[in-house]
Amino acid sequence: MCRLLIVSNDPKEQQALQQSINDSFMNIKVLPPARTEQEALNIAEKLLPEILLIAIDHLDVDGFIVKRKIIQYLPNIKVIILTERDNFQSIQHALRCGVIDYLLTPIDFNELNFAIDRSVKSLNQVSLLDVLNNKPTALAKEQINTILDYIHDHYNEEINLTTLADIMHLNRHYVSRFFKDAVGMNFIDYLTTYRIEKAKQLLMKTEESITEISGTVGYVDSTYFSKLFKKKVGQSPHQFRKQYQGAYIPADLRVIYN
Repeated sequence: MCRLLIVSNDPKEQQALQQSINDSFMNIKVLPPARTEQEALNIAEKLLPEILLIAIDHLDVDGFIVKRKIIQYLPNIKVIILTERDNFQSIQHALRCGVIDYLLTPIDFNELNFAIDRSVKSLNQVSLLDVLNNKPTALAKEQINTILDYIHDHYNEEINLTTLADIMHLNRHYVSRFFKDAVGMNFIDYLTTYRIEKAKQLLMKTEESITEISGTVGYVDSTYFSKLFKKKVGQSPHQFRKQYQGAYIPADLRVIYN
């Protein structure tokens, strides 16, 4: 989960930006907005945002000064500038300051989403490198938790690496490597194991048919489900239910990476 700070002294602008981000990104937490330089510095110091969205035109000080002060103790923060200043000097200044994007107001929300997407991808690639180097950061841990939470909430739906890549705003290759190195098994193995454990719980606790359970845990073809279950468990679903109903306690796979 990436933390994003909006710096703007216009309440309507703050609300519109936050609504757009919440509607478009499930892996971004929008922090309480800041209206002044001091509020921005205080929130940044306490809540450590990874993305800074700053409207520079109506602040009480130069918005670039606020950016520089925040970067002093958050050097990896990704910055997006919002402004009415459509001139070469301002754009050149922004680029020299290393901002992710320079967006003109009134905001084109498609452009905003693209800029935020670039920011998230940049942060995710750093997190992947941290995981591959066996030094996962807090951001990397939050990101794998976001992926695991999504799997745990949607395991009965069609999920693949493309689904996860879209959620995390990262390509499939990165998601695959990131997941395997963080969790210790590849995505398909984890999803299959989680579904089988959920099936065990249903076999143990309910009178649902094998076909019903198959559909409940995400397998349309009950014959395929039964073969997969036997391969993983060593018994058919019917044999498992007969032996363990009311007595077996399945493994709890809802363990969050830490």
